[in-house]
Amino acid sequence: MSIRIGFIGVGGIAQDHIRVLMKMEDTKIVSVFDLNADNARRAAEATGAEVMDSADQVLDKQRIDLVFICTPQFARGDLEVVAARRGIPFFVEKPLGVDAEVVRQKEQIIRETGIIHAVGYVLRYYDTVQQAKQYLQGRRPHLIQGIRIGGSHPAKWWKQLDMSGGHLVDTATHQVDMIRYLAGEIREVQAAFGRVSFDQMEPESTIPDAGAINFLMDSGAVGSLTETCLSPFYGGSDIKFFGPDFYVHLSQNGSHLTLIDNEQSLSVTAQSDPGYEQCRTLVDAVKSGNQSSILCDYADALQTLKVTLAANRSSAEQAGLSL
Repeated sequence: MSIRIGFIGVGGIAQDHIRVLMKMEDTKIVSVFDLNADNARRAAEATGAEVMDSADQVLDKQRIDLVFICTPQFARGDLEVVAARRGIPFFVEKPLGVDAEVVRQKEQIIRETGIIHAVGYVLRYYDTVQQAKQYLQGRRPHLIQGIRIGGSHPAKWWKQLDMSGGHLVDTATHQVDMIRYLAGEIREVQAAFGRVSFDQMEPESTIPDAGAINFLMDSGAVGSLTETCLSPFYGGSDIKFFGPDFYVHLSQNGSHLTLIDNEQSLSVTAQSDPGYEQCRTLVDAVKSGNQSSILCDYADALQTLKVTLAANRSSAEQAGLSL
């Protein structure tokens, strides 16, 4: 059985999905749509798909078995809901949006349809992350530290807070999601964001250039995450879990794991391609009609979004303390 796939949005991140899907013998990309006609044409030439005139034309249950929704979060509308109501399994990129209440309403509809779906928190599919998750079962870290340092997205919309949510919502969301996935839910968030460089370099932008977030977990653990999207000479992502008798460190976006306790000290590098594993898992779920193997669904991704939006709100409402 070959799974027929449609794409809505075929920009940068969609190309990663197309790359791995084309390695699979049981998938065929048949429909593509992008507001950028050149992007759509190039994707069609690379895959043999037909260019559609609209996103709605892609969402044809007679034509496709699965759709990848890779449009920016501000421009997604209700595509996931339309797909779900038409009985089309879907994959949607993170983050789910920039308004938690809008996303919550969509999540309820999607859940009620029972449609097979997945959200693009791809780092969960690293074998190293799975190893860390298994190790941390039954263990309670008391301190969690995370960083996400890197560069800015080139698109103009990305630097508008009401369209992207900023670097935390759009990109460092991966680190927030991994913290939740491995250590449980975040109960409280406090955050401060700054605009030192963007004010000088790109005053028309509205996103912060750096942020510092403190959080409290349901477990009682405390943690922090620092992030910036303006670091041309250094980039990195790390999450460290400190316990009374263990230390777990995931670096390089989760692809490298260090684990130390009283009985072992190991350092391993991921052997899996998480992008391939994510798509393979979804295709298999569509074929079997079973959602259980998918590592992140819409409801789960909504919780990650709520944490990042709460951090934005905390910074905006922070009165500050003069010393």
